[in-house]
Amino acid sequence: MTLRELADAVGVGEYNPILESTYAGMTFTDDPAVDIGLIDSLEEEWNLFGEFYDLVRTVGVQINGDKERSLWVKVTAKHVIDHPVNDARKVPAPAFDGTVITNMLPFYAQLPSIPLGIAEYLRRGFTREQVTSMMGCYRSSLKIIKRRTGIPGMDKIYYNWDMLFTKARIFKAAGLQFELRTAPKDVVYLKNRQTGQVLPVMNGGTVHRSGIQILGSQGYEDEEGAYQAVFREDPEAFYGYGVFDNRVDKEEKTFCKTQWEAYLRPGDDCLGMHIPRGTDISPEAVNSCILAAREMMHKHYPEFGKAAIYCGSWILDPMLADITGPQSKITAFLNLFVKYPQKTDGNAVFMFVFDGKPNDLNDLEETTSLHRKLKKLYLEGGCIHPYAGIIIE
Repeated sequence: MTLRELADAVGVGEYNPILESTYAGMTFTDDPAVDIGLIDSLEEEWNLFGEFYDLVRTVGVQINGDKERSLWVKVTAKHVIDHPVNDARKVPAPAFDGTVITNMLPFYAQLPSIPLGIAEYLRRGFTREQVTSMMGCYRSSLKIIKRRTGIPGMDKIYYNWDMLFTKARIFKAAGLQFELRTAPKDVVYLKNRQTGQVLPVMNGGTVHRSGIQILGSQGYEDEEGAYQAVFREDPEAFYGYGVFDNRVDKEEKTFCKTQWEAYLRPGDDCLGMHIPRGTDISPEAVNSCILAAREMMHKHYPEFGKAAIYCGSWILDPMLADITGPQSKITAFLNLFVKYPQKTDGNAVFMFVFDGKPNDLNDLEETTSLHRKLKKLYLEGGCIHPYAGIIIE
């Protein structure tokens, strides 16, 4: 059976070609794909699954009795074990079909690697209490998917999220979570040597003529007047399209290296900030979390480099300052960041603010003031566009 045939059998559409090399290098045995004893030991020692323990165990037994799904789990689990976090995330998730075995399938690709992640956290000096808290991610993901679909499971978004914990590439610091990552490729941050100003300069991409969104973002699909924001440099200067007041310049500017230096380039180390629902995002609380995060990074990941704080989120859309008011915590939070636009479909709020996107937007919940304001915005044809940015060290 080819990998393409196997993917079809388990309901997976497109998959990354990197999986082909994993598949080609494997020797298969009659050992079960899902180690039920491992599930038992993880629950006993770490309370990993809680109310989903019986379900995780039962579905594991079902997978072991299913030839195609069993083979798929062996391939994807091997891929996750053998690859770092970004390549491990390239395992696709099957489309939900209303069955728990399909919804749960991506979880079992990570299962054999979970003990490795636990061991890595402990090796780096995290306490058992900290590890127990962080490894609650799997239980939380299953719960969220059950709330949204009626059936526990793991979609592609939560597969990618949980992989950070499986690979011990994220940690909690007070109310926020911080990912060990690299700076994204879509921007270069320059710093003025005299004033200390830090400026994002777009590193490629096509910008809508308005300058406030990337072409193709929701509501910004019209190609007329769009322009390429190319970044380049030579020994004397940087050349590119800077982002001033959340708007991308329409003309290339020159940034002489006698005045400007590269502050954060694509691929540089940084800490990615993640914001759980209900977290206090007042500047005082955020700054306290950042201080704790930097201390924890130096303690547990001493090999890591810069401590620039990066975040890409719906909550950084400058429009929220108008929606929530100048004195709101959201406005104060987004103003902490030096921001730039990212391409977006405008649907992030339906995952991170609302519990899904109903067919009729009139059915969106209105349990908070933010719900009511965002619901009104979407009913009027607007949307929230995630921005990205950094907090300067």
